[in-house]
Amino acid sequence: MRQLSQQLVATQEEERRKLSRELHDHVGQTLTGLRMELGRIERLRMPDNERFAAAVGEARSLVDDVVRTVRDLALGLRPSMLDDFGLQAALEWHVRDLTRRSDLAVALDISGDFADLSDQQKTCIYRVVQEALTNCVRHAKARRVTVGLSRTPAGLELHIADDGIGIEAGHSGQGLGLKGIEERVRELSGTMRIDTAAETGTTLHVALPLAARPEEASFARAAG
Repeated sequence: MRQLSQQLVATQEEERRKLSRELHDHVGQTLTGLRMELGRIERLRMPDNERFAAAVGEARSLVDDVVRTVRDLALGLRPSMLDDFGLQAALEWHVRDLTRRSDLAVALDISGDFADLSDQQKTCIYRVVQEALTNCVRHAKARRVTVGLSRTPAGLELHIADDGIGIEAGHSGQGLGLKGIEERVRELSGTMRIDTAAETGTTLHVALPLAARPEEASFARAAG
């Protein structure tokens, strides 16, 4: 069952990657071409035809809205920079994007070299941060969050601390995506701990070992 769960997660991530690329490369480029064509049409209009100019301007505005929506969908599915530029760049982008779209102030502290992480390890950390920050916005009523990621000789250490109302006051634990986070971490032989209180908010601790690749850990579990 654990091997099946790991395979399902890997398949889901691959489908997200494909959809993200398709939205960015095909749909995004088509919309950009459409916007250029509208600009060409606008330049061909008669100088005194204000209604025509207004209609084209409205069409360009709608196309711009769709371009932004497609971009956000593609990045939300799986940011291409996670594959192209690595974990740190993807986390920095996600924090900037989240603070742009919400009132949450996020302090990101990253230390260590993550260049040689496997795709499973990078994806796990990214998804944990993504889910935890989403919970802070939707449920915790937090205003400030600190995300700390470091690499130690033993592995990866991730801490996400908010100043919200705590899990019990905010929502039931089953509805916060914590089970999904725990399952992702467990698949890589990691551990997760949550400290929460109404007065102090919630802190999520995640530790991932790097001694063995995920494939090796999966084989060892199956053999044992």
